[in-house]
Amino acid sequence: MRKLIFLLAVSVVGVTCVWLTANISSAAADKPDTSWTSNIWDTSAAALPTPTPDSNPELDFTIVNKTGYPIKKLYIGVASSKDWADDDEVLKGRKFADGASYDIKFQPKAMAKKWDIMVEWADGSANDEWLNLNLTKIEKITLKYNKAKDETTAEIQ
Repeated sequence: MRKLIFLLAVSVVGVTCVWLTANISSAAADKPDTSWTSNIWDTSAAALPTPTPDSNPELDFTIVNKTGYPIKKLYIGVASSKDWADDDEVLKGRKFADGASYDIKFQPKAMAKKWDIMVEWADGSANDEWLNLNLTKIEKITLKYNKAKDETTAEIQ
């Protein structure tokens, strides 16, 4: 009789373990892959080929450098923040050459509507900033430099 009770108990525990394992595995399979969300945007073209539930496409935009000069660093930060953080820098060591463009793709954590942009020039010129940009209404920003006026502007589309 003890042997029968023992076998019955082992069977119940085994079935419970199999059920728990199956439910844990299916829950993990249902969870979206968020391994790429370490930063609030991703500038690589391969990162988000199409909008997914894990992206925030209403903030996505393209930035174009038509200044005649390379950009060393490109910062994009929430407008309410006062300082530029290393996490705000999107080029991550790559140069942003004249004539080049970057597709900026925001990730779910990025929910603010107003954003600031700052560029640091490769030649050491003073940084330029554009503040309180409503990215929900912007698809493209083209940076331009007027040498005669010594003025950098951002054309918003």
